[in-house]
Amino acid sequence: MENKIMRKKWYSLLAVGCSASLLLLSGCADSSKTTTSAPAGSDSKIKIVAAENFYGEVAKAVGGNRVEVTSILDNPNVDPHDYEPTAETSKLVNDAQVIVYNGAGYDAWMDKVIKSSSSASSKSAIQVAEDIMGVKEGENEHVWYDPTTMPKLAIKLADDLSKLDPTQKEAFNKRAQTYIRSLDPLKEKVQKLKQESATNISVSEPIFDYMAQALNLKINDSKFARAIDEGTDPAPSDIAALQNDLNGKKVKLLVHNTQNSTPVVDNIVKLANSNSIPIVKVTETEPKGKNYLPWMVDQLDDVAKAIDSK
Repeated sequence: MENKIMRKKWYSLLAVGCSASLLLLSGCADSSKTTTSAPAGSDSKIKIVAAENFYGEVAKAVGGNRVEVTSILDNPNVDPHDYEPTAETSKLVNDAQVIVYNGAGYDAWMDKVIKSSSSASSKSAIQVAEDIMGVKEGENEHVWYDPTTMPKLAIKLADDLSKLDPTQKEAFNKRAQTYIRSLDPLKEKVQKLKQESATNISVSEPIFDYMAQALNLKINDSKFARAIDEGTDPAPSDIAALQNDLNGKKVKLLVHNTQNSTPVVDNIVKLANSNSIPIVKVTETEPKGKNYLPWMVDQLDDVAKAIDSK
């Protein structure tokens, strides 16, 4: 399968998919079944559903053997924007006590599935972008590239799980802190790579923007990147400005999302190569065989090589 994710940010297709899914939900979600909090001292596990697998990883780390975690999206070639929920997805959400998803419009299908669940009122639903990072729909939703997001999510999960199972509060909090410490290599890498003065870069899309901010890398082509992210054609003036930056070697590197290739982006990548501008390849979804930490650290290693290049 070609490792490529094509954008469709405007939700006409999503609405159709979700409508069909919700019809399926009515058949698979028995209104007589209601998911409730795990009673204190209960041996039953708290069921957690994460929309994206990198959020599911945090839930597993914090919950330990007291939780059962299912990540809906664990295939890197599936675009979270365009995913169409199945009857199985609807049942998983209906039976879950905790839902973790990105929010801010990134995985809007989850909002619809939760609202259609017969147990919607009893669920703890965490929208990472909005509830934890204060990012609203229409803003940059790729908050997992902010190195502060996962530690904050771990703390939030420990708090929410403690309300469901108060007897395990101390254990949840300890595991959250252990997970946060496990991310020290990422924290140290960011501190080491942070530039003393703003360093200009270009990006094919705004996926890497939060990490770029943490590294004091200034993005020169925000309008171009936003257009690509939204699946629209960049303005000729924005293309010309980016071409000028690359031809004039006014940027230190180009960050390229390899999962979204368009003729315009391909031409920009070729232009960067022809001008010996280092290219850092990133992905929007977690690669197969990696978890969050090596995924982020490996990309930062490529940034380090690009910054150090002559």
